[in-house]
Amino acid sequence: MATPGDEEPKKKRFFFDPFMDLLVRISKQITPEELSDIKILCSFIPDGDTNKMITAAQLFKKLYEMNKISETDTSLLEQLLCKVDRQDLVENYLKGNKGYQQNQQSTTSHIQDPQTSIQEIGRASCRERV
Repeated sequence: MATPGDEEPKKKRFFFDPFMDLLVRISKQITPEELSDIKILCSFIPDGDTNKMITAAQLFKKLYEMNKISETDTSLLEQLLCKVDRQDLVENYLKGNKGYQQNQQSTTSHIQDPQTSIQEIGRASCRERV
C-alpha cells in the first residue's frame, strides 16, 4: 500500500519545436572558429553570457530568447552565417525553411475551402514546390 510520500514524481513533458530543431541542426555544422566569430558579431549580447556559450545551439537559443530570431524572422541568423562564410547553411536550411512555411500557408488556404478534396490539396502542394 502506497503512502502519500511514495507518489511517483510527475514526468516532465517535452514538446517538439521544429524551429529549435532546425537551429540545433545548423549549430552542429558550425566549427568552434566560426562560433567564436559569430559571438564577436553578437556584440549586443553581454560578454559574460557569450563566454559561457560553448556551442552554437546555446548562442542560437539566446538569440531566440532575446527575440532576435524567430521562425518567421531569420534575417539576423542569415546575416551572421553569411559573415562567417556559411552561405551553404543559409541555402540548405533557412531558405528551404521559408519555402516550407510558404507551402504550409498555401496548403492551409486550400484546406479552408470545404469543397477542396485531399487529392487537390496534394496536387497543389506538389506544384508549388516545383
